[in-house]
Amino acid sequence: MNPPSHPTPGPPRLRRAAAALAALALTALLTLAAGTVPAAAGPRSDEGQPTRADVYRALGLDRLPADYVILVDVSGSMLEKGRYASVRSALLPFLKGLSPDDYVALFTFGDKAEAVHLGSAADPAGIVAKLPAAPAGPGVMTDIGAGLDRALTELERPEAAEIGSVVMFTDGKHEPPGGSDYPRDTGPAWDKLARRGAALDQSRELAAYSLPLATKESGTKQLAGVIPETSELKPESVEDLGTYLGRAAERVKARKAALLVAEDKGKGVTAAWSPSATLDLDRGSAAGTLTLTARTERVPLTVSGLRMTLDGEPVTVTGLPPEVTLEPGEARKFPVRVTGDLDAGWLPVRRTREVTARPTVHGTVRSAWESALDDVTFDLPRSVSSPADGVRLRGEVGSALTLPLVTGVPLAAALAWWLLWRSRNRAVLAGILVLSHALGDGPQDRITLRGRQMRLADLRLGGAGSVRGSRLRGPNGEKGVQLHIGYSPDGSAERRTEAVCPPHGEVMINGVTFTHLRDDTPAPAAPPGHPAPMPAPIPRPTPAPPPAPPQEGEFGPWQGPTMGAGDRLRNPYEGMPPEDNPYRAPGPWHDPAEPERP
Repeated sequence: MNPPSHPTPGPPRLRRAAAALAALALTALLTLAAGTVPAAAGPRSDEGQPTRADVYRALGLDRLPADYVILVDVSGSMLEKGRYASVRSALLPFLKGLSPDDYVALFTFGDKAEAVHLGSAADPAGIVAKLPAAPAGPGVMTDIGAGLDRALTELERPEAAEIGSVVMFTDGKHEPPGGSDYPRDTGPAWDKLARRGAALDQSRELAAYSLPLATKESGTKQLAGVIPETSELKPESVEDLGTYLGRAAERVKARKAALLVAEDKGKGVTAAWSPSATLDLDRGSAAGTLTLTARTERVPLTVSGLRMTLDGEPVTVTGLPPEVTLEPGEARKFPVRVTGDLDAGWLPVRRTREVTARPTVHGTVRSAWESALDDVTFDLPRSVSSPADGVRLRGEVGSALTLPLVTGVPLAAALAWWLLWRSRNRAVLAGILVLSHALGDGPQDRITLRGRQMRLADLRLGGAGSVRGSRLRGPNGEKGVQLHIGYSPDGSAERRTEAVCPPHGEVMINGVTFTHLRDDTPAPAAPPGHPAPMPAPIPRPTPAPPPAPPQEGEFGPWQGPTMGAGDRLRNPYEGMPPEDNPYRAPGPWHDPAEPERP
């Protein structure tokens, strides 16, 4: 994971935010006075989470170069309270904490700015040895503008690193000598410096740190006017200078880490499925492979709550661990099994079904580094990118009983309805049907009823018809079979008339009386549609014995209690209007009390 020599710069706003977040790191990189590593670079936590030092080593911050421009005030006032000596003492451990690949530009400034060292940070002691043993004598001024001009020139080098820092030590305000390009702390010359600083800030990670050595004046105002991302690290005394200088170094490391982490912006975990062939679930399950790949180049990723579903199908995917950690660029394969039956759909008929199900890989993506670098933004996709291709599945679905049930139940229902309808509207015929002329003369037909429907043909009375039965429930709950009789005197449909005969009753149709009689010996049923047999001849009735003579005051069918020679048999229909006499002879009607006209 070697860092590139010239990383691509990020947006200025993001870089400024990263620098501001880096300013929150208050743990010193070095305990400079003792020459030891501070607590921020300690061992791993008890929970096994990486520390900041672990992350820095994993990122290879030492291999990511940075530019350091160090400005040291050598005016006469630096002799007071051992300020200059304290700066020299603090610089050595500070430089030892830098990477050999870092670039150091060390300048002193008083009446003018002079270069002390321009090059690698590989020899910290040699760099410090190049500093003057003591500051200039009294009368030397403090030209902060000249020092900042030389600092920007170094940072504007074509080969300058992506990360640049300016560290300034001074104990006084801007007091340039005569003839300086920066006679005051404002003006056109300072505006030009500000424009140069803004241009650098747009193209790289740039920050500045002022370490004031006096209580009233620090040069922070002038430094912030040139480099927007300026922080003032104000030690309580010159003895604390080393600690605060270590904080500046730590912030530079945090900026380095943020720059490297930003290279993995938008990169997460992708999932792939194999094989592409169809999985056969006839045996209850089938094997497959899920591959998870970390697309990051520097940041390790962890997927928690890992599981996989196949959308729209009631199957389960087993074999995945609940949590997976992936190193940058690592791909891991997990053998899994797809278990269950495919969805049979709205009609679960037994059949072979093939589907392509969309796989979804569930899980939350994070990095273990996020807790260690709490001042760095990790812009990572928080969900796993599921496979683009679907999973092909095949299996037997439905039940072998579905088709018989789907077809048989309606048929059985239809048959039951038909049987019910038939039992009600095509009842079994029983008894004897007697056909006779309404006037009582002429032949009769006596037909034994059987089956559910009979044709009336070859009748002695002539004509033709049919009879069928339907169930009937009387007002008192008694059950019976009524006859639906249709009859035509000449057998034609035009003269056919239909009527209903109640059980054991009679009805007249087209001048023929149909009488339904009981039959104590039911005849066997004949197949429907067959004509009824010829009616048996009607037996002659046996003469009944003569009735006993009526008693006194008792009247029978005669006109009086006794009947003499001149008496006659009275017709019960005599004198009845013709419309009420069903047995009148054809022809004009006349009153029998009147003599017939000749």
